[in-house]
Amino acid sequence: MKIVQDDVVERQTKLHIELEDEDLEPYLDRAYKRVVQRVNIPGFRKGKAPRSIVEQMFGRESLINDSLDSMLPELTGKAIDDQQLDAVGMPSIELEELTPLQFSAIVPLQPEVDLGAYTSIRVEKELPTLDDDAVNQRIEQLRLSVASWEPADRPVEMGDMVSAQIQGEIDGKTTFDEKDAVYLVNEEIARPFPGFSEKLVGLSVNNPEEFDLDIPEDFPDPNLAGKTSTFKVIISDVKSRVLPELDDEFAQSIGEGYEDLEDLKSQITESMQSEAETESTRTYRDSLIEALVETATLEIPPLLLKNESDHMIQEQERMVSQANMVLDDYLQSIGKTREELEEESIKEAETRLTRSFVLSKLAETEEIEVTDADVEEKIKEMFANAEQEFPESSQSEEMKNYLKSNLRMEKTMERLESIASGTNETEEVIDEKEGEADAS
Repeated sequence: MKIVQDDVVERQTKLHIELEDEDLEPYLDRAYKRVVQRVNIPGFRKGKAPRSIVEQMFGRESLINDSLDSMLPELTGKAIDDQQLDAVGMPSIELEELTPLQFSAIVPLQPEVDLGAYTSIRVEKELPTLDDDAVNQRIEQLRLSVASWEPADRPVEMGDMVSAQIQGEIDGKTTFDEKDAVYLVNEEIARPFPGFSEKLVGLSVNNPEEFDLDIPEDFPDPNLAGKTSTFKVIISDVKSRVLPELDDEFAQSIGEGYEDLEDLKSQITESMQSEAETESTRTYRDSLIEALVETATLEIPPLLLKNESDHMIQEQERMVSQANMVLDDYLQSIGKTREELEEESIKEAETRLTRSFVLSKLAETEEIEVTDADVEEKIKEMFANAEQEFPESSQSEEMKNYLKSNLRMEKTMERLESIASGTNETEEVIDEKEGEADAS
C-alpha cells in the first residue's frame, strides 16, 4: 500500500492511498465467498464454484465494488496507523480510481490545546437564595393540581374552563373549527393565537359572539403572522376552579405522606433549596468553563466540525420525524430556514467541541484519574437502595467506561472549581517542580 500524505492544514491532512494486488487479495477473497453463496453458476453446486470462474463471469471489478464499503474504512485506518496520525472523528473517504485502486481520505487530527494561564482563573460562586414567595407559589401549584371544577352561573372569567363552539376564519378561509372544544381560559395559553383567552372573558353561555383577533407579526407561522382572524364563539358551559383549603387535610391529601401543613412546607422548602443549589452549581460551572475556554487556544478541524454539525441536524430530524413531521415543514412552522438551522448547528457544534477538548486537556494536565475502585463505588452508590443485586448491565464494560468518563469529568470540574476559588495546589506543585529543576 502506497501512502502519500499532504501537509497538515487547519489540523487535518489528506492521505492519498494506492493499493497493490497483495493489499486487495484478502478483500477480493471475502467478496468471492459472499458472491458465490448467492449466485447460481451452471455446472457447479451453489457455493462451490471456484473463484476464477466467479471472476470470469462477474468481473474482478464487481468483486472490488462488493468490498468497498468495508475495505476503504479498514485500509484508511491502517494508513492512519502507518502514518502515526493522532486522528479524531471520522475521516472523509473518496474513491478515485478502480484500476489501480486509488482513494483519498481527509483525516481530522486531535486539536493542539493550549490552556493558557488557566490557574489564574477566579470566579466567585453566588450562593442560592430562596424566598417565602417561591415556596408559597409551589404550594399554590399543588392546590391547583388537586382543585375541582364546578359549574359557574356567570360570564367567563380568567382561569375558567369552558366548553364552546369555536370557528375561526382568515381571509375567508376556515382555519379553526371545533364543535365541542374544552378550553382553559388562561392568558399564558396561546392557542389558537395569542390573546384568544382575553377575548373570551366576559362572554355568556348560549350567547353567540363574534370578534376579530390580530395575529402578532412575530407569530411562528409566517403565512399567518400579521393577519387578522375572525372568530365566532358560542359558550355552552362555564366551570370555575375551586381550590382546597390550605390546611392539614390538604397537606395529607397530596399523597406523599405529609403529616400536616407545616411538614409539607418544610419538605417543599428543603426540596426547592436542593433544586436551587443544583441550578446554582450548574450555572457556576458553565461560567467556569467559559472562563477556561477564554484562556485557551485551539484549532478545530473543519471536517470534525462539519461531522458534528451534521450529526446534530440528523438528531433533530429524527426527533421531528417521531412527531410525524418533516424537518422542512417543522422549520417553516417556527419561521426558520434550513440555512439558518445549519448556521446555528455549526456554531453550537463549535461550542460543544471546544468545551470538550478544553476540559479533556485540563483533565490531562491536572492528571485527573479514575480507578476501577472509583467505578465500583459509584455502582454501589447507584444501587444502594435497591433490594435486588446489581443488574448485569451495571457490570458491562460499556457501562463501566461510561461511568469512568462521567466520574473523570466530575473530578475535572471539581478541580476547576478548586482553581477558581484559589484553593488549588496546582500552582504550588508547579513551583516546586520548577524549583527542583533549577536546583538540578
